[in-house]
Amino acid sequence: MKYIKKIPTSYWVGMMIFAVVSTCFYACKDDSADLSLGSLPKADFSIEKGKDANTMILINKTNMPSIAYWSTSNGQHAKGDSASLHFIFKGTYTVNLLVAAKGGLDSTTKEVTITQNDPTACQGTVQGFIAGCSQKTWTLNPDAGAEGVGPNAGDVTWWSNTAADVTGARVCDFNDTWTFHFNATGTMDYDNKGDFFTEGYLGKANNSCGVNADLTDVQKPWASGEFRYEIIKDNGTKPDLGQLKVIGLGAHIGFPRVTNGADNQSAPVQSITYDIISMKQDPAGYDLLTLAVNESSDPSAATWWTFTLRSVN
Repeated sequence: MKYIKKIPTSYWVGMMIFAVVSTCFYACKDDSADLSLGSLPKADFSIEKGKDANTMILINKTNMPSIAYWSTSNGQHAKGDSASLHFIFKGTYTVNLLVAAKGGLDSTTKEVTITQNDPTACQGTVQGFIAGCSQKTWTLNPDAGAEGVGPNAGDVTWWSNTAADVTGARVCDFNDTWTFHFNATGTMDYDNKGDFFTEGYLGKANNSCGVNADLTDVQKPWASGEFRYEIIKDNGTKPDLGQLKVIGLGAHIGFPRVTNGADNQSAPVQSITYDIISMKQDPAGYDLLTLAVNESSDPSAATWWTFTLRSVN
């Protein structure tokens, strides 16, 4: 999916009102000028094929000079008499044209159909690394330090798992899998294999493996399920990599209780956003993805949990 920073609708409306008022001002400042605004514009546009099957060119065909503002059902925005928009995934999208002219505002919508996924969109992108060109499954890296906590993102000096934990007390952490799908929905399947590592907040303090049947009704969303994900560009501690947001009640990576600005032990939350710390290809043939989340609400005393995942396909 293509993620573009969304501009609030209120911004576009404000800009259009400004454009209309400005047009009126300059037309009306001369006492001898025609004070009427004129007729309303009739918004219209054409859609032409771009440089490839996933790019469309939008051309403003409104019946009078106007300022064109474009928006699409997948969150893209543009301004100008022509706009080139790229759609990564096949499907049918709604395109809206809103125009501002001397006589006022008008809008119209049309649909554009994309017949194939962009075959190059998964290459050299963050989403492509995480989800592959179809889907990609990850598990906690089966090694010491795969999950831990420290004062900085990627730092596990305060605590981290041992190598013995991988097949020992925390085996129920290390058998979990996350499968990310390269699709427009951003599907993420989480499978905890029917068990979880018990801690006091989960009703047991014996620090061993329990089964999903032990989870309360409130805690059950932390178990296996289908969720969503988004890649947030140009944000986080490493803006060049961005952030990974997992969406849906109970969606999480690593410890379920670790959320943004809180150690939320009482109940699942609707989403968690992780900073992407590193993406590496290991010579052994698998990939490593390191994520971190700050659970502290105190900006002067950060508590960063870091989780390193390893690809399994």
